[in-house]
Amino acid sequence: MAISTESRFFGLDLNQLKADILKTWRRAPQWPPLSWLRPAQTLRLVPAEGAPTVVWESGEPVLKPGREPVFWALELPEHMVLRKTVALPALDPQDCASAAELEVQAISPFAADDLLWGYTELSRSSKGVKLLVVLASRAQTEPYLQAQVAQQLHLQTLKGQSKAESLEQPEVWVFAPERRPVVFQGFGEQARYALGRKRLWWNVGGVALAVLLVAAIAATPTAQLRLRAIEAVHAYEGMAAKTTDVVAKREALIQSADKVGGLSELLAERIDGVKVLSMLTNVLPDDTALQSARIQGSKVTISGLTENASALMQKLSNQEGVKDVRAPSAATRMGGGNKESFTIELGLDAKVFGPKTVIEVEAAAKQDPAQPAATESAEGVPPVVPAPAPQGATPGAPVAAPAAAAPKASIGGGKPGPTLGGTKSGPSLGGSKPSSPPPATEPGGKKP
Repeated sequence: MAISTESRFFGLDLNQLKADILKTWRRAPQWPPLSWLRPAQTLRLVPAEGAPTVVWESGEPVLKPGREPVFWALELPEHMVLRKTVALPALDPQDCASAAELEVQAISPFAADDLLWGYTELSRSSKGVKLLVVLASRAQTEPYLQAQVAQQLHLQTLKGQSKAESLEQPEVWVFAPERRPVVFQGFGEQARYALGRKRLWWNVGGVALAVLLVAAIAATPTAQLRLRAIEAVHAYEGMAAKTTDVVAKREALIQSADKVGGLSELLAERIDGVKVLSMLTNVLPDDTALQSARIQGSKVTISGLTENASALMQKLSNQEGVKDVRAPSAATRMGGGNKESFTIELGLDAKVFGPKTVIEVEAAAKQDPAQPAATESAEGVPPVVPAPAPQGATPGAPVAAPAAAAPKASIGGGKPGPTLGGTKSGPSLGGSKPSSPPPATEPGGKKP
């Protein structure tokens, strides 16, 4: 089985691709944006006729040379040179060199070891390239070149300059139309080419270094911010590790505060049954008997017997903190009686009928510190507070004790006093005959 040596990948010749890339890279310094990377060099040109002058490597003279050029060139007389113009397709410069070499080998009248040649492009277009090929005989040109080198060495010695080593290898030029130099191959042009490549790489390195410095300068603030962010993260992690217990306690405190807040909201909507019963005790008239009272949230449903259910609803509506008074069913009068059976629903304001907190009680005590606290007697009965005498009453006349000074109301309680069932003696919300009131006392606390 034969082993293929072709370097192909999906039908693409990798060797040819590599060659094309190298050609493009070699032409890069000739592009206008990058031509400044390889600065032109100066040479001292010794023409076939006339005085030596300093010229650029393109052949144009230097108006104000700053220093003595490192390289120099000799111009061959026209009678020593053969010229030929060659038309080629639109080839790359490297391919043009190979085509010119083939053309020289085909048309040269000199032996291979006696041949000197060079070429230059006269014109280039999309259709083709026109080259100028020059040929010369080494045997004919060497005596002339040696004489010119000896003369230049003598001049350098007279001037006291020590550049003899560079003068020993001059370049050999012939000018094409429009003063375009044609360089013969095999003389001192390789040293100039090497120096040009060296300067090119130095310039490329300098540009790359400048780009890296600019990139570093541009990235420095971002890098500093990154480092600060990393440092801040490490500091935060260290602080978090040190404050784990504090953070846990804080979380527990926040949870407790949330629970307290939720409890406060529930308490704010809670209705105090004692206040509701106290309000009903004070509002319901004597002809009204309350059979049941049910508290559901801020809604109270009462039912019982009364002489005028409409008047009772109106009276309840006028109370502070009472709202939405309505009768879910019509009042009915019992047969042969003067009582109406009623069922009334009413809404209560939690701000008025809600339970008082410890803070509110302490605030009320601070606002009225002179009011003595009510204390029970040894028998467990609260002291009777004398009511103010009614208008028009004579001083010293007996005054009946108010109902508020009577024992606490209870629903079916065992102690005597006001009841909601009206079954025991004393004032009641059931409309029964009240018991005899306690003996009146004088304002001075004495019995009449």
